[in-house]
Amino acid sequence: MKPLLVYDCEIVRAIPDRKEPPLLGIEYCEGWRDFENMGISVICAYDYETDRYRVFLEDGFTEFGELLKERTAVAFNGRAFDDKLVAAHGMPTGDTYDILVEIWAAVGLGPEFQYPSHAGYGLDAVCETNFGMRKTGNGALAPILWQQGKRGQVIDYCLHDVKMERTLLDVIRDQGVIVSPVSGDVLHVRKPGLVSVAA
Repeated sequence: MKPLLVYDCEIVRAIPDRKEPPLLGIEYCEGWRDFENMGISVICAYDYETDRYRVFLEDGFTEFGELLKERTAVAFNGRAFDDKLVAAHGMPTGDTYDILVEIWAAVGLGPEFQYPSHAGYGLDAVCETNFGMRKTGNGALAPILWQQGKRGQVIDYCLHDVKMERTLLDVIRDQGVIVSPVSGDVLHVRKPGLVSVAA
């Protein structure tokens, strides 16, 4: 198996909220499936091969795409979001391991989100239950902050998500088990290399 690369993306244009009016001066895409028009503000990653955290802005996306060819990409909800986002911007992921999909599989659920069975397994809930780590912000606010020029805050948020994902992946690789944030049961999660990683 190729070396692992944990990565997470933030977007430029905000996702419309059906319950709230659009904010003045903020650009929006059409919704959660409008990957081309979302844009990518920042990609943060942890590379196991070099033991480095990395930050890629627009001038580094080509380099990130080349790195993806040499690594097995790891993301949380990557197959439904991050992998499709980078692919829409010319960076196909190739091999990928989706932590969320593997957690769902450990519960006996399929790889596609369905409400309510698949709810409650978000990164924040899983990490808080297992090692008391919380997200530092809200992903839906990241594109708004980016457009408001608070780019350091967005990069900091994205890097922390990658740290959470890496910590979770290390637990899965070392122990093969996590605690379900929904039921409190011990879940036996397949490790990278023990599952087909093709998207």
